[in-house]
Amino acid sequence: MLDRWVGEITGTLRSAVEELVAKRLVAAETALTTESAAGEEAEAGVAAEKTAELEAELREHAIATARAAAQRDRRIPPLQRALNAVRADLYGNRDATGE
Repeated sequence: MLDRWVGEITGTLRSAVEELVAKRLVAAETALTTESAAGEEAEAGVAAEKTAELEAELREHAIATARAAAQRDRRIPPLQRALNAVRADLYGNRDATGE
């Protein structure tokens, strides 16, 4: 009879300890997941800031490139006319215009 009583008490204690361990394990996993999510969110924020900075820099470069191309396009016709005039002086009027 004592053996059975000790067995029941041991079983009850084992169940209680297993339940306590399971609860603590779930709490630890929850805390770890929360901490991990917060870290990932912070990293995502930093990455978003860096991406925004890079996009702004790329926009600035694109604008500068467009301005340089527009300036080049405005300068080509007078330069072409000057080149044609030099060719005309050097070679006479034949083929001065490259045609």
